[in-house]
Amino acid sequence: MILMAAVAVPCRFSHRLLRVLPALLASTLLSTSPQVRAERADSEQPLTFDAGRMVLDGKRKVRVLSGGVEIARGTMLLKAAQVELKEQAQGAQLALATAAAGQLVQFRQKREGVDETIEGQSLRIEYDSLTETVRFIGQAQVRVLRAGTLADQVTGQTIVYDHKRDVFEVQGGAGTVNPAGGSTPGRVRGVLTPRPAAPGAEAPR
Repeated sequence: MILMAAVAVPCRFSHRLLRVLPALLASTLLSTSPQVRAERADSEQPLTFDAGRMVLDGKRKVRVLSGGVEIARGTMLLKAAQVELKEQAQGAQLALATAAAGQLVQFRQKREGVDETIEGQSLRIEYDSLTETVRFIGQAQVRVLRAGTLADQVTGQTIVYDHKRDVFEVQGGAGTVNPAGGSTPGRVRGVLTPRPAAPGAEAPR
């Protein structure tokens, strides 16, 4: 059974709201289970990149990469037309990735403890290696692949994924103005597939 969800979001879709929707979201895309997180080993890996061109600004500590850019850190992979890498405290990096016209920035990372992978795309992606936070901005879409098969998917104007807490925050955007002069809030839409029951677990009554 696949459950469709369309949620009006005039304010932020926070993890506190998720707690009052356990039947809909708790065991699917917006799960906050402490056993299901991004790979812990990723935070201990160096950030590497491959690009057609690099411009280094030593004073600002910024590297501008362009020409089919790929950035990797453990299981994390980021692909974009251009990426600005800014050095932060403790050697961390802030990556600001943008797409070429008509394309989207791509992101992928394995989750820890389960055979699941997060995939996402948007017009712009901001990745902070210190806080392990990914922000998908503009035409944002995030998917969960379970054992290589699409399981869950959510779309919105902005999606923020906090790897350390394993929390998603989805915003539907500013919405549209209707002929009567009012406005319609932006929407968050998703397809959520129930997680398979553990062997030996009792069926719900």
